[in-house]
Amino acid sequence: MTSTPVGMPRGFVALYTLAYCGLFVAFMPFVSILLQVKVAAIDPANRVTLLGQAVLGGALIASIANIAAGWLSDIGWRRSGSRRAPIALGLVLIAFAFAAVHAATTAPMLLAAIAFWQVALNLMFAPMVAVMADEVPDGAKGRLSGLLGISHPIGVLSAAAVTAPVFATEAARFTANVALAVVMILPFLLFARERGAGGTHAEAPTATALARSDLIRAWLARLAMQVAGNGLTAYAFFHFADRWRGQGDAAGPVAQAMAVVTGVVVVATILAGRWSDRVGGRKPFLGGATLLVVVGLIGMALAPGFAGAAIGYGVTQTGLSIFLALHSALAMQLLPSPATRGRDLAILNLTNTLPACVPPLLAALVPAGAGLGAVFVALALVAAAGGLTALTIRSER
Repeated sequence: MTSTPVGMPRGFVALYTLAYCGLFVAFMPFVSILLQVKVAAIDPANRVTLLGQAVLGGALIASIANIAAGWLSDIGWRRSGSRRAPIALGLVLIAFAFAAVHAATTAPMLLAAIAFWQVALNLMFAPMVAVMADEVPDGAKGRLSGLLGISHPIGVLSAAAVTAPVFATEAARFTANVALAVVMILPFLLFARERGAGGTHAEAPTATALARSDLIRAWLARLAMQVAGNGLTAYAFFHFADRWRGQGDAAGPVAQAMAVVTGVVVVATILAGRWSDRVGGRKPFLGGATLLVVVGLIGMALAPGFAGAAIGYGVTQTGLSIFLALHSALAMQLLPSPATRGRDLAILNLTNTLPACVPPLLAALVPAGAGLGAVFVALALVAAAGGLTALTIRSER
């Protein structure tokens, strides 16, 4: 396999991957660390409530902003053949948004600044995702989707980088966060050239109706799998801690286990993406990934010790990463019209924001005293439903 897929300009994959990872750098340090620190500084007595308001309000704004940004990028693409203008605007605005968050001294100011930040972030995110559908041939979408699996680990590493001792103040951390994102995204804006290598599919009425029906199935499948993933993220640490029998607390061993799992997941996802391109089908891989998720979650629920739970966690995360990466590739192949790729992908992106509200509801539905094992069994059932729904997709170009 060549380093650059047929029909794509040399260097495009590198520039696009770097920029896509830059989006994760733009938000992961903030949502994982910097926001919590800011919330605690503004209202330490009510930090949990304020953080909840920020997260839920931000998810709502993100959902609306992502769809609007996708729609606007479609208009720009139809007129100029490029989606870089909203990405560039978002990159400028996110610098001002971080400045607004830094300047916030009250809860209302912070919530308003976060809303602004979400708009700026999604001005970049929606068009950037649509660029892949525009530019990457169907036969290479799996490969690139798998490669983009490195974006989450890079986001995690960037959170450690911008909170390093050299960036001791809040202003320094926000500045470092913006600078790192700019360095990663700007080369794509300056040097990448959009040529429409993703092709345009014919829009016969029957084909469009079939594609839209399958997009609904794809939406439901991804929503279910994201619910499972969010539930795992929310409760994995507590589950590990319940099974830790060593000296000291479980934080260190859990972090080490997650680091090892991350390395395995990245490699497995890249290989699965390449293999699916060679095979020419995504659904067999989605089915296999679903099986991994279900087996891993049930394994976590039944494991009596820390090591067993860690193995189950690794199996689950591997399945989740492969499923979500190849689901993205398949969904892009199902889009009914090149003219509305940004909007359609933004609607699909709702499956990334809505599941954030599910873990608390899920925990409330589990009988008191049942333990977290019951939560993971419930998540396994949700994941199985999502995987089966994905397998009912009838068209796969």
